[in-house]
Amino acid sequence: MEGTYAPYSYRTDSGDLTGIDVDMAKEIGKKMGIKVVFVPTKWDSLVAGLQDHKYDIILNDMAVSPARMKVFRYGAKYIYTGGVVVTKKDSGIKQVTDIKGKKTAQSAIGNYVKYAEKLGSTNVAVPGFAEAVATVENGHADATLNDAAAWGVYKKAHPDTDLIAIPSPSKYMPVTGAAPMMNKKAVALDKAVTKAEHELRKDGVMKKISEKYLDADYSNPAK
Repeated sequence: MEGTYAPYSYRTDSGDLTGIDVDMAKEIGKKMGIKVVFVPTKWDSLVAGLQDHKYDIILNDMAVSPARMKVFRYGAKYIYTGGVVVTKKDSGIKQVTDIKGKKTAQSAIGNYVKYAEKLGSTNVAVPGFAEAVATVENGHADATLNDAAAWGVYKKAHPDTDLIAIPSPSKYMPVTGAAPMMNKKAVALDKAVTKAEHELRKDGVMKKISEKYLDADYSNPAK
């Protein structure tokens, strides 16, 4: 996990890791009877670190996608949040399709960069969410496509920001759900993690974690 991506994984004022993914990892570890060791890693290095076996699993709001499923294994989905377009109030962008011909700040390895480029924007590569927002704020990009929950936390911490978020229809930014991601050969680990997740859902723990950080239950897809 990144450790810099609220509300999924970030530091408290005392320096401790917290967030949805941190709590999920701890609860999965309890169910499996193991101690979880966190390895904070920059977003653009997360996948490479997993492939190099620097850690066994990624919990970092990793969206499930057909392309990733060809290379990796996923546990059960535990969070479903949509995407938004973050831009300045006076940017002229009123809906997601308005990013055509604009510059968007995105990580080079995420799903959002694919959505942005498909809509005709030019990517300004950044390591993660914090840098993406800063790039829009300083005028080096017109917008960034990103997670609605992450934006909500940012907005709460920066109430006077000139940035706004524009919700996007799911046909442009699909709500695919996020799940723990593992290497393709980690069959036994995948089975154990998925079993633990099913128990956490049944026990209501997954719902409580979502409500703790998002004030609502996003542990199930919207009906």
